[in-house]
Amino acid sequence: MLIPLVLATTGAAAAAVPTGDRPTSPDLDVAPRIRSGVAIGLSLGAGVAGAKGYPNASSDIGDPADYSASGFMGGTSGSLLVMGALSDYLNFGFWFGTSTFRNGDWRSSGGGAGLRLEVFPLIAAVPRLAGLGLFGQFGIGGANLLSSNPAHPEASGVQSFLGTGALYEWSIGSLFGGHFGVGPSLEYDAMWSQPFERHGLVASVRIVFYGGP
Repeated sequence: MLIPLVLATTGAAAAAVPTGDRPTSPDLDVAPRIRSGVAIGLSLGAGVAGAKGYPNASSDIGDPADYSASGFMGGTSGSLLVMGALSDYLNFGFWFGTSTFRNGDWRSSGGGAGLRLEVFPLIAAVPRLAGLGLFGQFGIGGANLLSSNPAHPEASGVQSFLGTGALYEWSIGSLFGGHFGVGPSLEYDAMWSQPFERHGLVASVRIVFYGGP
């Protein structure tokens, strides 16, 4: 009588002891509600930029006679976004973009490509701001600066590219089991190299198709 009671008590105690599995938060196992699947989109905008520098030749760099600076220019930009929605909080992938700015005396065209990261940090803390995101993109690009006055030398270069900004996204529509996200964004972009640099501030409309629900 005593032995079966001891065995039963020991078995119940053993069943109550963890066997190596760590407790997990229910939040970690929740399926994405807002963003999932492939994320393909466009960002189209307008803004201002300024460029300065030298011709892309080592013999011209540092020579005041070969230096050009545009002042403020207005223009447009566009980007193609190819990403994956890794969770409700995170999109990661690639961007490809071009832009053109000009004023009465100068014109600057450029483009680039690289990696893009979008983070949506307020989903849990402030659900009504679930669409507010921050993003960064970096890579390599090329741009030039041309003057309508032939006396001013051209400036150009192949540059590192860095962009950062904020966006807001509303979920709209459904298609092929996925949905669209659309909203505004504001970004600061910088391109720089030894002979040439360009900085700009652009306001855009961003639309993305998410392959998941």
